[in-house]
Amino acid sequence: MIHKSIFFVVIGFVLALSTGFCRADIVTLKDGTTHEGTVVSENRAQVVLEIVIANIKTTKTFPRYKVRSIEYKPVEGAEEQEEDTPVVPEVDDEREQNQPDESASPDEAEDDHQSAEDRLAAIRDRELYIVIPIEGTIGVESNADGLKKALTQARRRKAKHIVFEIDSGGGYVYDAVESLKVLKEFDDDFEYHALVVEGAISAASIYVAASDHIWVRADARVGGAVAYSSDTSTGAAEVDAKMNSIWAADIAARAQSKGHPPEVFRAMVEPGAEVWFDEDGKVYPSRPSTRGAQQIDNSSTILTIRADQMIEIGMAKLFEGEVSELGEMLEIANWAEIRGLGARMMLAAGRERVKMQEQYDEAIVVFRDALEDFEVNDPRTFEDYTFYIQPNGSRYPDGDAMRKWRERSIKAIRNCDDMLAALVRIADVNKRAKRAGALHLEIVPDDLGHEAYTNISEARAWLASHRDDMTKP
Repeated sequence: MIHKSIFFVVIGFVLALSTGFCRADIVTLKDGTTHEGTVVSENRAQVVLEIVIANIKTTKTFPRYKVRSIEYKPVEGAEEQEEDTPVVPEVDDEREQNQPDESASPDEAEDDHQSAEDRLAAIRDRELYIVIPIEGTIGVESNADGLKKALTQARRRKAKHIVFEIDSGGGYVYDAVESLKVLKEFDDDFEYHALVVEGAISAASIYVAASDHIWVRADARVGGAVAYSSDTSTGAAEVDAKMNSIWAADIAARAQSKGHPPEVFRAMVEPGAEVWFDEDGKVYPSRPSTRGAQQIDNSSTILTIRADQMIEIGMAKLFEGEVSELGEMLEIANWAEIRGLGARMMLAAGRERVKMQEQYDEAIVVFRDALEDFEVNDPRTFEDYTFYIQPNGSRYPDGDAMRKWRERSIKAIRNCDDMLAALVRIADVNKRAKRAGALHLEIVPDDLGHEAYTNISEARAWLASHRDDMTKP
């Protein structure tokens, strides 16, 4: 998955314009397209890229919310500028920077001192917020572990607001349930804001339900949160009624606690639910008697609600600006971001889960390959051995039979070792996955893995003891 690395870009990074500081930059959009040139300016609203077409320089401007990442690539031999200091400075640094000039007149020095004091007061009075991107698969790229780490760091840094920038097609319901628990744990510390960029689908909808304020882009959608379970025998996806009922109750209760209509979120989960609203925007679970009632969802569908519908019932507000402008909507004067914190925590947690998935997949491949080889090499499965018949009726293998037996036994023992090593790696991933809450990675349960380990160990021990002493199996 591609992540929104723009959160890591230092906005104050200065592009060198001299001949010794040429750069070839790549802007990647959320639709997957890339554009190469030189970034000549960027801010929270837009990115301006200078490109050359047929030896003619021109510029392209991209809205920031459409940009997935910016990759700065120095040309060979070019020097790199150092990154600016963090956006949120320490008070001590600010105080040092704003010391009055000793050479100034007394009146000027007093004005400078007052100005410094005012600036320090403004810093102390900031309403700090962090942005946490909710992208990719819930439970993988965006997950409860990363959420908890981000909120813990935000609390330590005395942030008051959390902005969830959501563009996800959903994922694992179990992770959504765990994320709900984390959000409840920090409920008294923060004010949650959900900004739905395009979709908060399925499990991603919990971030909308759990937010104090909901903001939507014009094309945003929320819903389709029914819980599914996979039938391993047929591969069909079927609704788990019990899980679905619990999930519907959890998300509806959370929405209601935040002042959002629970009927809407319940209809996102339960197929039989309906949603109606009257001329005043009041929501009902069945058709009201008031005139002009409209239906959003019927009993035969799972609700995915559009931005215009959310706005019409007063559930959300349209917001097409940048997150830095959200403070104006909230009438917060000193709205200030701790940049990169939320993205960094979520990205690290997502990478760890992707890494565990890769390690798990590799171990599974090794195990299956070793098992297939073992079935080929197991000396007990062959019938091409020649035996001498002794006068007493006993059988004794000839030299060729002993050679075949020994060679096959050695190969089979190595196959057992590979399988055992793979099972150890699987068990290790399981342990780390449980600790991180990545329950979807436990494809081989611990009890099944232990049973397999025991059986393979016994087979290896038998082969090792009979490697040079062939007996009829």
